[in-house]
Amino acid sequence: MKHSAEFAKIVGEGKALGYLDGRACFCAGPLPGETALVEVVKAKKTFLEATMLEVTKTSAHRGDAREEHFRLCSPWQGVDYDYQLELKRGMLAEIFGRPELKLKVQDLVAAPEQFGYRNKLEFGLYTSNDGRLELAFHARGSDTNMVPVPAGCVLGSAAMNTAALAVVERLNELEVGNAATSLMVRESGMDGQLLAVVGLERRLKRDWGRLQIPEIAGVVVSQVRPGHTHERLWAAGETSLRELVGGVELRYPFDGFFQTNVPAFELAFERILPAVPAGARVVDLYGGVGAIGLPAAKIARSVVGVEVHAVAAEQAAANAARAGLTNYEAVATPAERLPVDALKAAEVVVLDPPRAGLDRRVVAALLETAPQRILYLSCNPVTQARDIMMLAEKYQPGTVTGFDFYPGTLHLESLVALERKA
Repeated sequence: MKHSAEFAKIVGEGKALGYLDGRACFCAGPLPGETALVEVVKAKKTFLEATMLEVTKTSAHRGDAREEHFRLCSPWQGVDYDYQLELKRGMLAEIFGRPELKLKVQDLVAAPEQFGYRNKLEFGLYTSNDGRLELAFHARGSDTNMVPVPAGCVLGSAAMNTAALAVVERLNELEVGNAATSLMVRESGMDGQLLAVVGLERRLKRDWGRLQIPEIAGVVVSQVRPGHTHERLWAAGETSLRELVGGVELRYPFDGFFQTNVPAFELAFERILPAVPAGARVVDLYGGVGAIGLPAAKIARSVVGVEVHAVAAEQAAANAARAGLTNYEAVATPAERLPVDALKAAEVVVLDPPRAGLDRRVVAALLETAPQRILYLSCNPVTQARDIMMLAEKYQPGTVTGFDFYPGTLHLESLVALERKA
């Protein structure tokens, strides 16, 4: 059922706050002062969560979006970029300005590009009435409803979208039907190489060699398992990608995590690296393939990169060897299971956790060992603020710097340095 709601402000997680039937209504996409038709997807006693269907009273800050499906990929697409930054600065001010923290937002760093900034596009595959596959995105808040995106998405490069369409055409020629459910295209910012990953819901025998396209350096066919892990069934060409961060070449596998907006990440990295003293002993929790830890190893005495995924930890070690960084050690273990003794020698700890933030055991270990400095980069300022309040027992947090890694979306990254209290 459609409802009309007027929205007054943007709250901490980027959603707009309005009221509907006397209850607070949170919705991704509307701007302050806008009225929108929405559909309620979750109803609680005191609040509602809704998806935006159509803006009926438009803000002066909203222009035309480039895509019809913008609500699915970038709800603020077409919104004046300076206003986007203003809203995101306000989000940070609300999150970190609470009485328990009272942290100042020092800066909000704009992204170098507003479009074409993603090095990874993940599509669903929609089966049309005539049985042909088409690129699609999941409808917001749904795991089953698909919305066709016939031209791809402007958040990725033209080359990525062209490659995606070419792969879909080959899948149709192979008559795979609805056995193929997803397509991921990744692009290396270092050399421009493209890699495509076709996800199957069941094993299927086909002449997969026909998926090889001259413009694509590598193709993988995999069966997607629970937890979005991949079981590789067939591959040709390159199955990893390369990026240059902080002067270090980093390689990562086709299904591995890597920052999706590397130029914006470099801007954050430029604030992190100067905060690592020369000759310091560093522990990089949630280290991945070494995106922060390896460049830091160029000036640090030693760096221990801690990563839960064994494949990523192995790749970090290989990246270190390739760069000749003998003072880097990769440890494959969850951050919360790292022995406390491993933190005792650390003078600097770098944190870049997933959206859930820090496990309480990590917070306890940091409070017990009390390294001199913590550098905390977060993709979720809400959980970051929660963690900083717990760390405040022994640490004095500095100012907040935000980074707009994802223009047009409600998401941003934030960096806070914490110093051990005297």
